[in-house]
Amino acid sequence: MLILIAGITGFVGIPCARSAFARGHKVRGLARNIDNLPQDVRDGLEGFETMTSPYDVAAMDRATKGVDAIICSFAAVPEMYMESQMLLIRAAERAGVKIFHATSWNYDWTLSPGSHEIYDDMRGFSHHVAVSSTIKPIYMFTGAIADYYFKRSRYDWDPDTKTFSFHGPSTFPTRYTTAEDIGNYVLEAITAPDAANGGFVRVQSFEASPEDIVKAYSAARGGNITAKLNCLGSVKDAEDKLNEGRAKYGKSGWYNYLRYCYQYHIPAQSWDYEPVDVARFPNVKQTSLEEFFRRNPDV
Repeated sequence: MLILIAGITGFVGIPCARSAFARGHKVRGLARNIDNLPQDVRDGLEGFETMTSPYDVAAMDRATKGVDAIICSFAAVPEMYMESQMLLIRAAERAGVKIFHATSWNYDWTLSPGSHEIYDDMRGFSHHVAVSSTIKPIYMFTGAIADYYFKRSRYDWDPDTKTFSFHGPSTFPTRYTTAEDIGNYVLEAITAPDAANGGFVRVQSFEASPEDIVKAYSAARGGNITAKLNCLGSVKDAEDKLNEGRAKYGKSGWYNYLRYCYQYHIPAQSWDYEPVDVARFPNVKQTSLEEFFRRNPDV
């Protein structure tokens, strides 16, 4: 199978590429800069198309030509979620591609409309495609992406002080999926016999509370390093901060307050789901929290 990964240089695109290589598939990349790829992924590509802008239809047409499936892992900004992804699915239609995995790796964004600015865009995209396209995308709910929480977001994890910050009870678990597991789940989903039928897939790697994080981190470091917890307040405090941010910045300033969407709505269970599709993909070995910490000594 020849698979196009759009946004291949991102932290979901790269593990999807490695998972595809491990299964013997060919991979074509689409992104702005091939130099942002690790050498092993770059060397394995069948081809690469450079996007000059989020609206580069010509690059999308070149990239989709002759592929069997598309994984869209564009950056988590509204323009890419809605506009670029819509242009890509139109290119896929012109190319006759039937299997399309949309950008979707989050909690269940079909729930609680208006609770999350970017989730609303995801829901809007899925609705528009359902009423206007011949393609039936696959959408995957994964909970929080562990690699983002512990490698990208200092609001959640401070790698210098080994401190995890949160609102609400320290015993409340969050659903997580590692980027590596996402890559494996995605490849299982797009190569399944019914992949062209699309639909929603619900998976996870593990569930962990703040207290679980402290225990797993200590175990992964052999007891030599201890993680700390920083409670920022109650769930109600997170809701108040979210409302204040929306009132101050408006929707266009979503990046100033979006972290409070997660800090409030995850413990409020506004978007919760059951990972019922884990059993569908027995070839994917779920990574545990302790394993994740062991595999990432820089965290």
